[in-house]
Amino acid sequence: MKSKRPTAEAKTRMPPFASIVRWSLALALFGTMGGGAMLLSAKLQDPQTFPLKVVQIKGDLRYLDRQKLEQAMAVQVREGFFTLNVERVHARLLQMPWVARVALRRVWPDTLLIAVEEQAPLARWGKQQLVNLQGELFQPAKNEIPAGLPQLVGPEGTEREMVSRYRTMQSRFAAVGLQIARVQQDLRSAWLIEFANKSTIRLGSQQIDERLGRFIRLYPRLKAAGRGRPKQVDLRYTNGFVVHWELDEQSVSSKKGLTKRNELG
Repeated sequence: MKSKRPTAEAKTRMPPFASIVRWSLALALFGTMGGGAMLLSAKLQDPQTFPLKVVQIKGDLRYLDRQKLEQAMAVQVREGFFTLNVERVHARLLQMPWVARVALRRVWPDTLLIAVEEQAPLARWGKQQLVNLQGELFQPAKNEIPAGLPQLVGPEGTEREMVSRYRTMQSRFAAVGLQIARVQQDLRSAWLIEFANKSTIRLGSQQIDERLGRFIRLYPRLKAAGRGRPKQVDLRYTNGFVVHWELDEQSVSSKKGLTKRNELG
């Protein structure tokens, strides 16, 4: 009796021995590689494998103490080179009032480089805050507020407008030797300027640039008038302004307790 030969279908279902060996070796190799990768990953997750040892602060710093900042960051950074949570450190730095912008970079094998852009205070805002050149508010500690900054006062949300106005006004007043000490805008958008010499001007809420120009053109005449310091100049008039003279006020107040007003065209 003749034995039946395997059909083509049966041959297909019976893989050769060599194929079985190749697949077994491949699976063993992949298993070894996977186990090694897991072991390497676990090793890299250990902060002691590649610890961060150096924190460097880069940037022009005037109000931040570079050494204290490096020490503070060294305490914060206790992770390894690969495990450091850069986003967390970045957020922590931005919480510092004097830090405007910051960028972090790891430098092999053990260094964290921190580039800091410090706040540039332009003026005081309110009682506790400062405003920078971009019209952004920040609040350092009270004892860290620099002396001699001008004061800006305005409704909430007008910071950028106030900064822009202040910078334009100061450049124009500097031409006649005046230094702004305070700029105020009230809820009706009326402007008041106080100078370092204690003189003030009222601009109202309309034709601000024209009124400023009129004052700057005539200010040398006010200085040369021989009547002392112009204590207050009211520019809320179409073709002129009203001056309150310091010497006149002192003289009248000593006699009648009144304020004398002088109108110039």
